[in-house]
Amino acid sequence: MLTERERTKLLGIWGEHKALALLARAGFSTVRDVNAETFNHPFGDIYAERAGERYLIGVKTRNKYQVNGSLNPTYNVRKKGADVLAIARPYKAQLAWVTVQVIPERQVFWSYFGTIALIEDRGERFSIPMQVSAIRRYECLAYEETDTTLRLEFSNGGYAGQCD
Repeated sequence: MLTERERTKLLGIWGEHKALALLARAGFSTVRDVNAETFNHPFGDIYAERAGERYLIGVKTRNKYQVNGSLNPTYNVRKKGADVLAIARPYKAQLAWVTVQVIPERQVFWSYFGTIALIEDRGERFSIPMQVSAIRRYECLAYEETDTTLRLEFSNGGYAGQCD
């Protein structure tokens, strides 16, 4: 039995590996794990390029449903007070994110890509809205795809057979 900390860490690692493959599949090049270069990088997990643009990408992997069974509505993407623009400067990249929503009980996931600018509100946004109305604006990297490496231990127990 995993502790909550172990569960979220393993789920996050799984999501980062999945995001690397999904970005390459979506036509990004020079896709690399920046955590391998800088342990526990302060914002980004992945550096990637596409169509002449450079991106420093934070990956957020979460159970699609919260413990109480309701949709997990937002994923924190940056810490208040963190100068993430300064973090991106050495990469000459814009800040972006990939979300990976999972239902471990069904071994399925969804994934979306966007930039921080897309979700900013008055220059400040610390979470990615994940409601149906919000995700329509994001680039879909994967939609209800099956992955047998999604382990039941990644579950927070919030899925109860909801209609997805």
